[in-house]
Amino acid sequence: MAILAIRSRTLKRVEALGLTIAVVLVVVLVLAVLGVSYSVREETLINPGEYEVYELEGDEWSTVYFSVDSTLPVTVCITDGTGISMMKSGRALCFFKAEGVTHLEKMWRFPTEGPLYLVLVNDSGEKPARVSLRISTGPIMW
Repeated sequence: MAILAIRSRTLKRVEALGLTIAVVLVVVLVLAVLGVSYSVREETLINPGEYEVYELEGDEWSTVYFSVDSTLPVTVCITDGTGISMMKSGRALCFFKAEGVTHLEKMWRFPTEGPLYLVLVNDSGEKPARVSLRISTGPIMW
């Protein structure tokens, strides 16, 4: 009987330790997911020939979802710091580019660590474009 009692107490301690570790892991995972996720909604007016730049933070294991709705055609470009420098000189280097769109929804995985930039360019020659933008980032869920 003494052997059974010792096994029973040891088994209960192992079960309690396992449950504690599981709870701690779940709490850490939830905090990690909430800590790296964010969402932005914005409406902006882009004058002809001008552009708006939005910085996107992430790592190789994160994604960005964006939705663009515009009253006039716009160009949507995802680029890095080099592309922004080139854009200021009149050229563009984009990892992703969609020209002349009034509606776009896209899920994009960060190719490298560090900031990327979402650039919206007004393609209209005469009128300002009213753009509604929604950006959400977070970890990749397999």
